[in-house]
Amino acid sequence: MKKIENSKKICLIACLGLSLITSGGMSAATTVNDKKPLELYKAFEVIKGTIKDASGQPIMGANVAIKNGKSAVNTDTDGNFTISANIGQTLVITYIGFKSQEVIVKSTTITIILEEDTNSLDEVIVGTRFSKPRTDTERPVPVDIISVKELQSTGQADLGQSITFSAPSFNAVKFGINDSAPFVDPATLRGLGPDQVLVLVNNKRRHKVSFLSINDGVGKGQAGTDVNAIPALSLKRVEVLRDGAAAQYGSDAIAGVINMELNDSDHGGTVTVYTGMGLTKPNLDVTGKIAPKTTTDGLTYNVSANAGFKIAEKGFVNTTLSYAHTDGYDRSGTYYSASSGFYVKDPVQDAALVKANNIDLDRAVLGAPKNTSYGIFVNSGMAISEKFKAYIFGGYTTKHVVTGVFTRAPSNKKRSVLAIFPNGYNPVAPADLQDYNITGGVKGTIGKDWNSDFSISQGGNRVDWYAENTVNPSMGAASPTEFKVGVTRIGQTLLNADISKSFYKDSYPNLSFAAGTELRTEVFEQIAGDPASYEVGPDYQTKDVGSSGREGFSAATAGKWNRTNVGVYTELESDLTKAILVGAAIRGENYSDFGSDFTYKVNSRIKLAEPVSIRGSFSRGFRAPSITQAHYSNYVNISFDNAGNSIINPIIPVDSFLATKLGINGLDKETSYDISYGVTSKIGKNFTLTADVYTIDVDNRILLSGGIDVSGIPEFKAAGFPNTANVFVNAIDTRTKGIEIVAGYKGNININNKVTVNVAYSNNDTSIREKRKTSTGIEVVDDVAALYITDGQPKSKLISSFNYTYKDFGFMFRASTFGKVSDPLATLAVVPTDPNAIQYQVFSSKTLLDISITAKVLKNLSLTAGVNNLTDRYPDLLEKPQTTNEVVYSRRTNQFGTQGRFMNLSVNYTF
Repeated sequence: MKKIENSKKICLIACLGLSLITSGGMSAATTVNDKKPLELYKAFEVIKGTIKDASGQPIMGANVAIKNGKSAVNTDTDGNFTISANIGQTLVITYIGFKSQEVIVKSTTITIILEEDTNSLDEVIVGTRFSKPRTDTERPVPVDIISVKELQSTGQADLGQSITFSAPSFNAVKFGINDSAPFVDPATLRGLGPDQVLVLVNNKRRHKVSFLSINDGVGKGQAGTDVNAIPALSLKRVEVLRDGAAAQYGSDAIAGVINMELNDSDHGGTVTVYTGMGLTKPNLDVTGKIAPKTTTDGLTYNVSANAGFKIAEKGFVNTTLSYAHTDGYDRSGTYYSASSGFYVKDPVQDAALVKANNIDLDRAVLGAPKNTSYGIFVNSGMAISEKFKAYIFGGYTTKHVVTGVFTRAPSNKKRSVLAIFPNGYNPVAPADLQDYNITGGVKGTIGKDWNSDFSISQGGNRVDWYAENTVNPSMGAASPTEFKVGVTRIGQTLLNADISKSFYKDSYPNLSFAAGTELRTEVFEQIAGDPASYEVGPDYQTKDVGSSGREGFSAATAGKWNRTNVGVYTELESDLTKAILVGAAIRGENYSDFGSDFTYKVNSRIKLAEPVSIRGSFSRGFRAPSITQAHYSNYVNISFDNAGNSIINPIIPVDSFLATKLGINGLDKETSYDISYGVTSKIGKNFTLTADVYTIDVDNRILLSGGIDVSGIPEFKAAGFPNTANVFVNAIDTRTKGIEIVAGYKGNININNKVTVNVAYSNNDTSIREKRKTSTGIEVVDDVAALYITDGQPKSKLISSFNYTYKDFGFMFRASTFGKVSDPLATLAVVPTDPNAIQYQVFSSKTLLDISITAKVLKNLSLTAGVNNLTDRYPDLLEKPQTTNEVVYSRRTNQFGTQGRFMNLSVNYTF
């Protein structure tokens, strides 16, 4: 303000002086340098303005700056701003999702209409390290950019599902009961695995989870990233790069990259309350003897608050607090066992005992887990000099998840302890999960216009595992009923240094150059549980060992392991002409536990005509074995077949002495070759179309083996192992082929009516090119696990959405079609006589319909009411229920979960 006041005084004095000269008869003094009118040099005016979109809605948070000046402000909740400027100066208006605009100040009041363009973002977008803005049709690789507004409009309860119903090749399957799978929805791209997708936050690598799902199903033996640990309200947008990018970002980016850009607003805020409940009629009775009943379940409520604050002269802090809870829901069948009954085998006697003891045979709760989470995320930055700014961002999320487990009936002699649970029991499997990450750094220009970014990050995931309402059957009456079964923990530390510069950027050809390095250290720790959770009791010959429902990590498997990785990359990009763009990247990496690797990528985009371009890329990528895969083990691991029988399935570490007896000497990296090509088009101002075809070959894919017969190996017998063992191994080579088509239309019927139509389609197919053996010739490929890779995820997805806005009201309709999936462990009710026919169940394609209505009821308050899955669709029922009839939907794969119809209400308040 002092600078402005001083400027006013100087201008007033200058004006008075010029007035005196003019009054003295010097008519030539009415101009300065005989070019500019004197009016341009009067004192600053207070300019008041309003920023709106094409439909007349105010835009909050738009940046208004004086061109080539230092003054800048942001619009308030009504789109209003006030700035001191001279008449004749130029204002530059920018806002994410809209085209930048320059306006010459001609009066003290002004209204500015911004033209929407969500794909024209003057920031670094994942897929390139250069800030030159390119629309979707100009990029050499496909990138989906999803704003926080678009995420909220999906009406989904969590971030993973919001992206699933927005991006064509992204899927996050919901599981009801399957080991630790319900803790983190396996997030995948292009039909590949959850550990073949790299997740970034503000373009910095985010850590993986510390556990593995070890039961059969999608994502078995793979450690992904928990995207739901990041509250949606903390984001500005999500960027989904659908292309191999290991040469640019390092390991794990075989299928692509998901980048979460945090909110960086320095003012205002939002409070969002979301609540919903299922109103469903699930057909849980496969025999048709009992009519299905309407059920209300799955109560969910989320509360999030975001606020931005200005600090110092050019700094900000943006903070998000979140709380979320879901009660879960039950989609289990009724317990039934023809072979043993609930108490006794005789059905008449058994029914009498069930009635006498008032036993509810609908006792298992198998559907979605109960989940409560809290989180805080912070994004901040501040100028520390004219050329540098410091930044800190990160967050902490904690979850308490409770999953259900199958019924342990009194008749099951291997698992019952009648002295403690005479009427059987249903174990409860809680877990406490913690995710944390903090990144700090400085960025700015060094030397002659070299952009630089130096940062350090620390992050990790910890899971404390428990088992309750259960026993260690081998201990008999001496068994506890509650156990802490162990802890898994992973930590990641990053040091990053990046530089970049653009040469000849205003001419053709130009050149953008980037280089950098990343030093990463990782630690994995497995802590043993209570001794009673894994020890062998006196009844071990006739009873299961370990806490039933979730066996403990034994002292023999406990340990702490670490590794380091150093990566160095170089990336180039050039507009050779206005029509031809080319780019290339190379990267070298060295891991302390398996050695070095070299990756590369080339891409190009050629404009054939003004509305049409072609693009393509080719890359060699890799994925390092996760540190969890390299060291995880569990000697007391019990799984179940479809009849509910327990099977001892010990998992041995891949670097152990016993593994060498199988011809396995550690894990090697997965390598990939990715070729993609496509066409893009922008027709007029409102319509865009992109279509891309790709082929991804992955060699040495890592699987958890099937049960290897070790009965004839003396070392295993001496170690007390049963007849089989499991181990992680480089097992198969795969090929994935696919196509993606994205079309969008955005138009204004008039100033009050706005229409947006989007259609996104993906189709892919994965096949096995080769099955590998160990050096001793042992077949280790788990054919069931391999089938989940080829057929366990939807082979196609079509999302069609229509949005209509009229003044303060909005309407959304979306149809989402998910293709077929297969469960190789789901046996058919009628087995085909043709030996060449498929012998397992294929679940048919399904279409879900979602609707919502939004109304702005007050200046800062809006309400959205919606119904997800309007027609109450479910995946196909199992033809033959599993695990004593309690599992009626596949617990190993599905297209979209078993929630059914879900009504929701969202309240959004901005300030």
